[in-house]
Amino acid sequence: MSRRLQERSWLAVLILTSTAYGSVAAQETTAPAIYTGLCPIPAPLLSQPIQPFENLPAEAIGVRADGADIDSETQLASYFGNVEVHYGAQQLRTENAQINQETGNINASGATQFTDGYVQVQSENFRLNSGENRAYLSGARYQMSGAGARGRADVLSISPAEVLLEGSTFTTCPEEEPAWQLSAETIAISENEAFGEAWNAKFELFGVPVLWVPYLNFPVTDERKSGFLFPTIRSSQKNGFEVEIPYYFNIAPNMDATLAPRYMAERGLQLQGEYRYLSQQGGGEFNLAYLNEDDSLPTDNSRFLWRVEHEQQWSEQWRSYVNAIGVSDDDYLNDIGSDFAGRADAQLYRQVQANYLTDDWQVTIRAEDFELLGNFRSPYRTLPQASSFYTFTDDIGLEYSLFSELSHFRNQDVSSDYATRIHLEPQVKFAVERPAYDWLAEVGYSYTRYDQQANTFDGREENPDRGLPTVRWRGRLNLERDFEWNGTDYHQTLQPQVQYLYVPFRDQTGIGIYDSTIMQDDYRGLFRARRFTGLDRIADANQVTVGASSSIFDAQARELARISLAQIYYFEDSRTQLFDDSSAVMTNRSDIALETRFRLSDSWFFNSAVQYDMELNRTQKSQTALEYRKDDMNLVQFSHRNVTNILDDNIEQLGFQAVVELTPRWQMASNWYYDLQNKRSNDALLALQYSDCCWAVRFSAYRRINRNVEQQLIDPIANAPEFDNGISVQFIIKGLGSDDRSLLDMLEQSLFGYRHPFHLSN
Repeated sequence: MSRRLQERSWLAVLILTSTAYGSVAAQETTAPAIYTGLCPIPAPLLSQPIQPFENLPAEAIGVRADGADIDSETQLASYFGNVEVHYGAQQLRTENAQINQETGNINASGATQFTDGYVQVQSENFRLNSGENRAYLSGARYQMSGAGARGRADVLSISPAEVLLEGSTFTTCPEEEPAWQLSAETIAISENEAFGEAWNAKFELFGVPVLWVPYLNFPVTDERKSGFLFPTIRSSQKNGFEVEIPYYFNIAPNMDATLAPRYMAERGLQLQGEYRYLSQQGGGEFNLAYLNEDDSLPTDNSRFLWRVEHEQQWSEQWRSYVNAIGVSDDDYLNDIGSDFAGRADAQLYRQVQANYLTDDWQVTIRAEDFELLGNFRSPYRTLPQASSFYTFTDDIGLEYSLFSELSHFRNQDVSSDYATRIHLEPQVKFAVERPAYDWLAEVGYSYTRYDQQANTFDGREENPDRGLPTVRWRGRLNLERDFEWNGTDYHQTLQPQVQYLYVPFRDQTGIGIYDSTIMQDDYRGLFRARRFTGLDRIADANQVTVGASSSIFDAQARELARISLAQIYYFEDSRTQLFDDSSAVMTNRSDIALETRFRLSDSWFFNSAVQYDMELNRTQKSQTALEYRKDDMNLVQFSHRNVTNILDDNIEQLGFQAVVELTPRWQMASNWYYDLQNKRSNDALLALQYSDCCWAVRFSAYRRINRNVEQQLIDPIANAPEFDNGISVQFIIKGLGSDDRSLLDMLEQSLFGYRHPFHLSN
């Protein structure tokens, strides 16, 4: 017997009858997609959310419908007309539904809409097996909430932990005709682990099958998952055809690795590995690239690169850092390349360091090493070096400090060539800072003693020592004014400064040179207390440095322009030199150091740094850059640099770099460096990328000078420079891998790389 319910009543399930809440949309009808940038946001498959039931018991089923029939004998309730069903997190909208009040099973026929909060489905029918807690839908269209994945399935079944698709497709493209999709016999998607598995799967591009795999594991969110990453294909004259296929290992939440075989037709198979880890106290990374035998070389020597980086904070005071890289031969970077060193790098730096820090003490223990790429003077390793710096300020403002250092140096090639250096440097400073001015006075004394190998060839003594007092005074005025120009208010600052430095001359020719080199004579460099790095040479000085810097700010306190100018006037010649007379000062004044920086607009910037020799009336060094920078997707830079008399040669180059977003989908990157001295292009790159919502392809071509260091050492004159040409193609699938639309990283692959050419105070 059945009866028709026309009023609200409670049964084994909650039945709510009411007027029509809303009609169910046709199966293929959805709201239009909303476009944001490149990618449209697909409209939800549910026409509108189902209103929740108030005070619904957790295990009860809530139903709204225009009407219902209930058979008291079979405990079968039939609902019709705008049926809405709630069961836990599951929601169902249909026209007709039957609910078994005893078992809780639900059957719906006709067009249905279903969601469990993780997946939304439109289907031809619906069945819920409450015993299995699994819903079955046939002829289904589905859409993952948040992940952006979507597709179709002949049969779709849903449980709290898994979505199982039979005869299905999967894509993250929002369009009705996706650029790529997986078609598989079975696809299983885990709701808890956010990954999918496909069996007997075909990978399709623009509707064309391009790959069949019996099994495929893939991510459905941005969470990390082990599996193959998409390959990179390249071609060059030196390496021939290249293909690189990385495999990613998601070892643990704080640990992963990548193994990337790289086949080079001209060289052979190279294996590349990366291991990364994190902890609460630090983290690090290991990298290894190994080529057992280079087929392009007559020798059978292996070629490799290794790198290790680790940072650790042991306590509030103690921390350590390791950063080291090495290659098998001088030409490795030029021939094979690396993400961790540039092709134009002339040296590799390695260090291990531990620091102890308190309010008054700073202690550093480190070992460092340089690997020079080429035929240069063999550098010394620092094994080890321990230094400390202590400061104390008394009640009247005097600051007392003591710097000490103990270093041991060893020649990389000659094990018997070593030295030990001890250095002590007490100092007293008194500084005054006022809004209108500031000045600093300091007096110090440095004592250095060496235990080194005596060598009459280079003049080294066995136990030389050196004591040097230093007197320094620096003063600066802080002037400012407001002015108006063309109806706009501006603020200008002017900071003239002067410094006097006195260091007496000491003959230091008996001391070996282990870590000293000359420093840059730019605007800030002219106000340093020393001309050389390290402690092996401390230059004598009796000089005055005069300079000034002026800036202009707008009403929003943005720095629009800065001009800085400085020069040193020598009362006596500075006779201390490094390896030859070129490092001594035999004139009465230094080069003029001029630096200018201008913000021409919100996007245009100009930078220039010049060192001009007043005695020879010529520019010794200069670098100039004009840059348009809107964002990382749009920048253009023109540059010029000039250096005279470096290794008995002059360098003058023009440079151009650009990353331009031609359209929201097309992006171009290019650089070009032209050698004005030799009238040739040393480096050129052109890259073009097309980015869609769910895929991207990147094409690039380059031509660069071949830095064959070892060949140039054999005969640097007879061997004319060679050039390497190459192309690269990289295909990226979004949703199965990552994508960085910006091509700015491509410029870093060139010989010189991109450098931000200026820095204003904001």
